[in-house]
Amino acid sequence: MSEITFTALSGAPTADPNLKTMTTGPSGLVLGIGQGGPVTMRLFRSQATRLFLATPEYMTWLLAFRAMCLGAHLSVIVEDHRRWLTLADTVRACGGTIDLLRGTENIPGQGRPYRPSLIIDGMQAIPPTERLGAWQSLVTLGDPSAGKAVSDLRAADVALIAPMSSKAAEHLRRAYALASGQVKAVTDLEETELVVASVRRMSRVNVAPSPTEYRMLFGR
Repeated sequence: MSEITFTALSGAPTADPNLKTMTTGPSGLVLGIGQGGPVTMRLFRSQATRLFLATPEYMTWLLAFRAMCLGAHLSVIVEDHRRWLTLADTVRACGGTIDLLRGTENIPGQGRPYRPSLIIDGMQAIPPTERLGAWQSLVTLGDPSAGKAVSDLRAADVALIAPMSSKAAEHLRRAYALASGQVKAVTDLEETELVVASVRRMSRVNVAPSPTEYRMLFGR
């Protein structure tokens, strides 16, 4: 196992004592807990899925780890691999597969129902116009406050964002045709909450690791 420390993930919360296990719901991957209970997302479908992600790093790791638990192969395109070595070690120790890349040459052309493909693009190496394969999801790490954020958000099926700045909220509203009241309801996020947004839909979700996830990813 790598000896890399978790200094980059010092903001990770403690485990949720009420969350004994993290299971999948009827729509696939569980993001966390909303007002009505577990919030799930159908991450892998017969057509490709695109996500825009701007969250604390521990939330990105949780999404990747839970996707691996669904059987996904992980492809992570980032400049600095050192920040991802511990996640890669954990994924492999659990029997999963992960490639740490600096380009698009070795990403899968598509996934399979029993072996979907999750690509985390931290370098914006894959343009919105590039065709993705079936049973494949692309997670683009971006800045929702940037000038081009509206077009980036419109290219994604779903956006996951935390924290929520006023400029990011305005970009979300424009990109997904949201009402002002919807946006105002999520501007005061708690430390472990994120916003899940898509066209005309927005909700806040509490994302915390289960005790097992915390021990495996952040407890060293």
